[in-house]
Amino acid sequence: MRRLAGLVIGVLLVASGTAFAQERGDISGGYRFLRNDGVNFGLGWYADVTGHVTDVLSLVGEVGGTYKSLSESVAGITVSADLKLHTFMGGAKFRLPGDNRSLVPFGQVLFGVGNARASASGGGIDISESSTDGAMGLSGGVDVSGGRTLGLRVQVRLLRDFSDDASNAFQFSIGARIGF
Repeated sequence: MRRLAGLVIGVLLVASGTAFAQERGDISGGYRFLRNDGVNFGLGWYADVTGHVTDVLSLVGEVGGTYKSLSESVAGITVSADLKLHTFMGGAKFRLPGDNRSLVPFGQVLFGVGNARASASGGGIDISESSTDGAMGLSGGVDVSGGRTLGLRVQVRLLRDFSDDASNAFQFSIGARIGF
């Protein structure tokens, strides 16, 4: 009886050690570039949290921001504009299973909202506008492992906004990834 109890405890310890050795999720954050309607937003950031449900399916929550400032002088009047887009999204990530865990390709679909703000000033006039609309992101990328829990995430995305003037934007993101 003691041998059986010892065997069961040993199997449970090995199984739990294996389960804890596998990542339950990760966090990632870094730089984001956006291109929309021919305008490049070269200043941006993102942060996301991923929880792995299975080896293939994960749940993702993400926030991000991109920014652009413009200034133009016409007939001695300088007009300045600031554009900002913040996104708040969540959805599913599908990872390609395989033996090579140092390179893990993935695809994801996220839904949420995007808040766009624009302000302009010049010639004594100040104008600002803000709108929040539904958004969807279709992404593909790769997680590159640089060690046991540290790595790099690279991804590209088609971002669709569902405003009255619906448009598609291209996003490129690269950042650090930490598994937990």
